[in-house]
Amino acid sequence: MARAKATGPLAGANLETVFLWARDFDRMKSFYRDTLGLSVEYENPHFAALHAGRCSIALHLEREAHTRSDSWHMEFLVEDIEGVVAELATRGVCVEPIREERFGRITTFRDPEGNVIGLEEPPKRKR
Repeated sequence: MARAKATGPLAGANLETVFLWARDFDRMKSFYRDTLGLSVEYENPHFAALHAGRCSIALHLEREAHTRSDSWHMEFLVEDIEGVVAELATRGVCVEPIREERFGRITTFRDPEGNVIGLEEPPKRKR
């Protein structure tokens, strides 16, 4: 199935940063840095930018209450989903069972504030 060429104002743009408002900033920073292993690119007392492949995750201390939504989640592509799930389990993260889909193997887990994080292992190419 061929994709139609996009022509909108962001057609050539690259997603750079996903911002997350954090109620408990220190706990969230610790989870993304220490539990998930993302490196901190920059931080100050109320903000931390973490390196996540070609994108950054920016945690920002919540200044006012925000409404949480389950209508989105971020997803990481991984080469060995079983290995990642096993390592997360040793770090105390509860991960949903791995599911087989036509596009690969997937699963999800939540950060300390309930945001959904997905893992996807694309199918291995046959040589």
